[in-house]
Amino acid sequence: MSVNDTLREIGLSEKEAKLYLALLKHGKMKPSSLASLTKISRPLVYTLAKGLLSKGIISEDISGKTLYFIPLPPDNLEGLIRDIKREAKEKESSIRKAMGELSLIMASKQYPIPKIRLVEEKDLEKFLFDNLTKWQDEVIASGGVWWGFQDHSFVENYEKWINSTWETKQSKHAGYKAQVFTNASKIEQKLEQKYPKSKRDMRFMDGVNFTGTTWICGEYLIMIMTQEHPFYLLEIHDRLLAHNTAEVFKKLWNK
Repeated sequence: MSVNDTLREIGLSEKEAKLYLALLKHGKMKPSSLASLTKISRPLVYTLAKGLLSKGIISEDISGKTLYFIPLPPDNLEGLIRDIKREAKEKESSIRKAMGELSLIMASKQYPIPKIRLVEEKDLEKFLFDNLTKWQDEVIASGGVWWGFQDHSFVENYEKWINSTWETKQSKHAGYKAQVFTNASKIEQKLEQKYPKSKRDMRFMDGVNFTGTTWICGEYLIMIMTQEHPFYLLEIHDRLLAHNTAEVFKKLWNK
């Protein structure tokens, strides 16, 4: 391998290498002499010299009226090593940043950003009826249990809807059931007499008074506030959040 090839491997262009070697062999030279010696046009000699100056392997003498280019010792190529290391570190940083950003894109494809719906009081009852079978299908697909805790005020205000949940085709599914914590109340005592515990299993948690309702229906997390007006419902479609919350309820239930 020639020295020209070696210089090109370390980042010099063919003409930069030619110019640099000419200076090393002949020493201090004027741009016009360099152009004549290397057969490179004078305007290009100036351009190439700027590149070699920036690399720190030549210098220029402007002390007199005439400009001269001066070769620096080969040891100055050490500066190129530092530049390569710095550029490599910057590239590594950029690559790691790209990896993180691309991972987020991939994650968002695998785990879509949660879809959140806020339902105001005037639309709440209709929304409950419209989405009932969708939630029940989700429950059946995820093991058959409608998990959650329930504020008794929800049942007092939407008893009609509660009754309808046990009239659907899905509610007759063999593995389908509700396992929900709730507050001790007259309305829950009434419904306890109406529906078998094998299907609607409601438990009172000592020392806890629920002021809101939260259900886990498959990939859906539904939160409802009915303690005071205006009522509202929040539906979050997020598989991971729903799964993790359901795991907490399973643990509590089994205890």
